[in-house]
Amino acid sequence: MSVTTSTPVVIGVGDFINRSKKVEDAVEPLQLMLSAIDGAVKDTGLSESSSSLLRAAVDSLDVVRTWTWPYPDLPGLIAERLGIDPARKHYTDHGGNQPGLLFDEAARRISKGETKVAILTGGEALASCMFFAPVQAYPLIARPSNPQQLT
Repeated sequence: MSVTTSTPVVIGVGDFINRSKKVEDAVEPLQLMLSAIDGAVKDTGLSESSSSLLRAAVDSLDVVRTWTWPYPDLPGLIAERLGIDPARKHYTDHGGNQPGLLFDEAARRISKGETKVAILTGGEALASCMFFAPVQAYPLIARPSNPQQLT
């Protein structure tokens, strides 16, 4: 098989797990995803300057919807934190099939030349959520405008 410029290739994979049971170590899904994305960029083995070029080339950001934490615009928050402005920012419905579906769709868009560099991410913080849920004191980056969304 020959590789062309439109052949989808996974160039970096990242994973971040917070196993701490201490409330002061609680991490929300946004931070888990950002840490995993940083890990994926490091996994590419690119130099710092090439990593910056890679980030600048990201034109697609797909995020699996979280069950544990309310966000009004998680893809927008991730893009802002990464300093990127992808043309596509997508937040999925809930469902265990979403990671595989996003992967397939991103590969299809790349093979058709519709996307050059895609980030697919997701994350849950059930342990952290359990610490904060009883008092509804989620340490969110961006609180929803409607506090009822926290319940």
